[in-house]
Amino acid sequence: MNNDIRYLHSFIAVAEYLNFTKAAEHLHLSQSALSKHIMELEEQLGVQLFIRNHSVVRLTRAGFTLFKEAKNLLDKIDEVLEATRQSQHDVSGKLKIGCPSSSHTFLPKIFRRFCTLYPHITLELRVLQTPISNNQLYLEELDINFNSYIGHEEKTKSPFKQKEIRRSRLCFLLPINHAYANKFSLDLHELKQERFILFDQPGFEFSNWFVRKCTEQGFTPNIAHIFPEVDSIFLHVASGLGISFFVLDAKYCRMLQGQISVVAMKGDDAYGMAYAVWNTKNKNPAIPLFLNSID
Repeated sequence: MNNDIRYLHSFIAVAEYLNFTKAAEHLHLSQSALSKHIMELEEQLGVQLFIRNHSVVRLTRAGFTLFKEAKNLLDKIDEVLEATRQSQHDVSGKLKIGCPSSSHTFLPKIFRRFCTLYPHITLELRVLQTPISNNQLYLEELDINFNSYIGHEEKTKSPFKQKEIRRSRLCFLLPINHAYANKFSLDLHELKQERFILFDQPGFEFSNWFVRKCTEQGFTPNIAHIFPEVDSIFLHVASGLGISFFVLDAKYCRMLQGQISVVAMKGDDAYGMAYAVWNTKNKNPAIPLFLNSID
C-alpha cells in the first residue's frame, strides 16, 4: 500500500507539471526514480498514463481518468489516516487496575503516559494483595493487574496472559556501618551468619525463594522477622537490627541514602520481575490500548 500511495503522488506531480524534471524537483526525487514509479504504476494498472517524447508530456485518456480520481483518493486516505491517529484521543471508558503496594516507584510513569495518550479513559487504581487482585481479575472486577516474581519462579501456572514490564537486580540492604556496606556485590553465603529481616506478602514468595537459595548454598538462614510492609524492613535494617534484600530501585536507593547501604546480590537468577496480567475473556477495549502503551 505504501508503494501505491507513493506512486500516486508521483503520478499527480507529473500530471500537474507535465514535466518529469520539474515534478522530480518538487518531490525531491531523482528523475530516474520518478520515471521508475510511473513505469511500475503503468505496469500495475496495465495502461499507459502518459504520452512521452523529447518535447512533450501529455496524459492519455486513461491517465486523465486517473488524474481526476487520484487527488480525491489521496485526500481521502489522508483523512482516514489522520482520523485514525486522532481516534485514540477520543476513546473513552474506564480501566480498573490492581497494584501491589511495593510498585509505587515505577507504575506512576506508566500511568501518566497512558493518561496522556488516552485522556478520556479513566484509570481506577486499587492497591491490593496479589491473591485478592488475581481473584478480582478472574471475576473481571479488575481489567489489569500487576504481579511480581522473583528468580526463576514458575509463571506458566497462571491462568492469565502476562507481559513482562520490568526486570531488576536483587540487592542486599545493610546497615550503613556494616562490614560489607561498601561492597559492590555479595554472594548469599557471605552473609550466612547474619540475622535476616524479610519482606513477604501473599503471592510474592520472597521468603520461600530466599530460604531455598540459602539451602542450595548449604545453610539455614536465621530469619528474625518477616514483614508485609516495605517500610518495616527499611526501619529495622536502618536501626541495625538485621539485614534484608529487595529489588534494586533507583528511587528507593535515593530515599535510603545515608541510612541503608544497598549492595547487589550475585547470582544468575537474582532478579525480580514485574508483569502486567490480564484475563483474555475480558473484552474491555481499553486493555490492549494500555498494554500497547507500555511498549
